[in-house]
Amino acid sequence: MTFQPGNRPEARAEIECSEVIGEVYLYLDAECSEVRRLAIRQHLEECSPCLAEYGIEQEVRTLVHRCCTGETAPQEVKDRLRTKLANLCAEKQVDEV
Repeated sequence: MTFQPGNRPEARAEIECSEVIGEVYLYLDAECSEVRRLAIRQHLEECSPCLAEYGIEQEVRTLVHRCCTGETAPQEVKDRLRTKLANLCAEKQVDEV
């Protein structure tokens, strides 16, 4: 399926549904240009099959974010990292002298 965006100059190019679905993660993570974001957003607003797919992707991203945020490293790992960083800083100071 091909979608022809409206007459906005920044979104004139045709966008294939496969392109939109292939770039949905870039869109969700705001990793594409503003022009591309506008074109994809307009496509999603007017193409119900892609919007349904986007909705599923958004739900997955929300679930992953909710499940993975707030997770902290075990104290032992934190302590080892602090010790390693302190040793590296000490070595660097010795090298600079």
